[in-house]
Amino acid sequence: METASGLIRLKPDSDQKLEEWRQTLSGRLDEVQASLRDEGVEIESWFKIEVENQTYLLWYMRAKSIEKAFEIFQASTHPIDKYHFELMAGIMADNGNIVATPLLDISAK
Repeated sequence: METASGLIRLKPDSDQKLEEWRQTLSGRLDEVQASLRDEGVEIESWFKIEVENQTYLLWYMRAKSIEKAFEIFQASTHPIDKYHFELMAGIMADNGNIVATPLLDISAK
């Protein structure tokens, strides 16, 4: 398995759209899980964090192939993926994607 993570710096006043996104994905879990299966993703997690009055999303993914997962997501025809992509594009600040370098990913299994 491979891992990836990063921060997404959000535009100011994105809280309402972020909550809409959270509720929509939570309410459409079957679609989200189908998309993750197509992408070969085992785990995808999202966290909202605040640093010096700036809001970020911290994301983490574990997949068979991160590159393949992103390729499949970009070409996805799942309506939930289109929704996710468009909403994120609307709330991400300019140059707001900060990719993290994985150091450790430990599982008890």
